[in-house]
Amino acid sequence: MSLNVFIDVDGTLLNSNEEVAPRAKEILRKIRRRLDAEHPNSGLFLWSACGAGYAREKAEEHGLAGIFSGIVGKPDVIIDDDPSSVFPERTILWRGDSQWQNLIPTMFTEFSPSNELIAVVDEIIKTTVREDVDTNISELYDEEFPNRNPIPFFGDLENAEILTLAVNPSPTEFHEDRCWKPTMEANELSFRLVNYFRLWNPPSHGWFTPLETKLRLQGCSYLSNSAHIDLSPRATRVMSDFEDQPEKFREMVRKDATRWIIPLLNLAKRVKEIRLCRTMLSATPRRKVLIGRYIEDELPREIWQRILQFNPKII
Repeated sequence: MSLNVFIDVDGTLLNSNEEVAPRAKEILRKIRRRLDAEHPNSGLFLWSACGAGYAREKAEEHGLAGIFSGIVGKPDVIIDDDPSSVFPERTILWRGDSQWQNLIPTMFTEFSPSNELIAVVDEIIKTTVREDVDTNISELYDEEFPNRNPIPFFGDLENAEILTLAVNPSPTEFHEDRCWKPTMEANELSFRLVNYFRLWNPPSHGWFTPLETKLRLQGCSYLSNSAHIDLSPRATRVMSDFEDQPEKFREMVRKDATRWIIPLLNLAKRVKEIRLCRTMLSATPRRKVLIGRYIEDELPREIWQRILQFNPKII
C-alpha cells in the first residue's frame, strides 16, 4: 500500500524559533528509509502555504532537501471528481518538537478500522438486530425511519485524542438524503463510521456543527484528532418524546452503556480527554439531569471511574 506523507514547514519542521529540532533530521531519514522499504511508490513531501520556493529555501538552509521526494506548496485549487478522497487517512495535529520522538510509531500504526474494532461493531449489530424486535425497544424508534443501523461511534475512534460523549444518535441521521443502506455488515459499517467526518457527500449531521466549532476553538477537530461516542448506539426517537415516561428509554441506555462503553473506550487507545455534551436526560417526568450526573449515579461505577481517567469536561 502506498503511503504519501506531507510535512508542513512553519510550526512543524521549523519550531517557534525557526529552528529544526535536533532529532528531526534523524527521524526524517528513518521515515524515508521505512517508506522505501515497506511502502513502494510512496513519497515524503515537504509543503508550505507560503509556496514551494519558500519550502525549498528552508529545506536547503537546514540540509534537508535531499530527504524529500518533492517540495511543493499547499493546494489552493483542487479539481477532482471525488473531493472526499482529498482528505487524508490520517492527520497528525502537530503541537511541538516533543512529538518527533513518537512520530514514527504514530505514522506507521495500522490504519483504522482494525479487526478488533470491526469485531466490536459486529457484536453490536447482531445484538441490536436481535433485540430491536422486542416491543419495549421497538416502540422507542421513529416509524418515519424504519431502516436503520446501530452507530457505536462517529469518526476515527482508534486514533482520536479527544472524544465527545452524548446519549444516542439522532433518528434523522437516517433521513433518505443521508445515503445509508437499510442494513450494513460490520466491515462496511466500520469503514463508513471511521470516515464519517471525511465524507463529502453526505456531510456530517448538522448536530455536530456547534461541537466542531467548539473543538476548533481549542485546536481540535473531528477531521483530525477527535471522534464521538454515545451511551447507546440506537437511533431512537428524540429524547423529548420520552419526558412523560422516561423509564423504558433510560433502561435501554443503561443496558447499552453497560455493555459497550468500556469496550469502545478500550478501542480509543490514543484518547486523552473526554468532553461531555451538555445533554439532559429525564430522570422523572419532572426532573432532568446532565449526562455526567446520570453516568455517575445510575451506571455501573466502573464506567464513571474509567471516564474520570480522561479529565471529563462539559463541551
